[in-house]
Amino acid sequence: MRKLYAVVTSLLLISGSALAQIHDNQKGEVDVYFVRHGQTIFNQYDRVQGWSDTPLTTEGAEVARAFGVGSRTIDFTQYYSSDLGRQRETLALIMRAHHSKQMPTELEDLREVFFGGFEGLPNETMNSAAGQALGFHTRDEMTSLRQQGQMSLTQLADAIHKADEKQDAETAIQVRNRMQKALHYMVKNALTHHDRNILAVSSGMSIGIMISDMTENPLKNKGMGNAAVVKIEYRDGKYNVMDIGDMHFVNDGMKVIKNERH
Repeated sequence: MRKLYAVVTSLLLISGSALAQIHDNQKGEVDVYFVRHGQTIFNQYDRVQGWSDTPLTTEGAEVARAFGVGSRTIDFTQYYSSDLGRQRETLALIMRAHHSKQMPTELEDLREVFFGGFEGLPNETMNSAAGQALGFHTRDEMTSLRQQGQMSLTQLADAIHKADEKQDAETAIQVRNRMQKALHYMVKNALTHHDRNILAVSSGMSIGIMISDMTENPLKNKGMGNAAVVKIEYRDGKYNVMDIGDMHFVNDGMKVIKNERH
């Protein structure tokens, strides 16, 4: 019975998603590589960073460049980010490593989750409030579930929305729908121009929520490292999530950069 319930729940989620509203089975193949931005100052100090913004740290810039070097073999013909500075900066470093002369496109829908009144506060403050909204008595309970990948990012986002004093923080559905809308736009544009590989710089939680109803892989509920990748394949009207949190481009790039220095 539990397995049947899980399947039914998944189907209901998919039927209500932004992608399900698109009745376009256009033939073609496109690969979309969603990359999380490099480490920022707020990341370094463990502060909430949604629509608020801080620049990349030195380490963050190095990781972004490493991703660019490690992914040079892929022929990217379209590049996207949101209008947030950390995403723009990450994309610029990647494109420089690719020696790309393409003009990047900004889509506001690729922003990180908006965390309302928690923006800029310590992550501990927001997580504690979200845990209380979920009925946990200690912060460790929620932390343990998150580390084990047993708490969905959609559940977390909705708890943050509920805990936000003015409830201005985005809900999971709001984030999922705008991110999937951006995904479809990029794919449709690629099909129109006969492009195969797209690179989009976004943020960890928004990427995770985007794929929340697109895959059953439990990795979707775990955090992504800086410059980690989620790869989505589009094949004749169907979207398939292939990789989640892949760091091999960064690791390969680091090796190349190290050899160049010697």
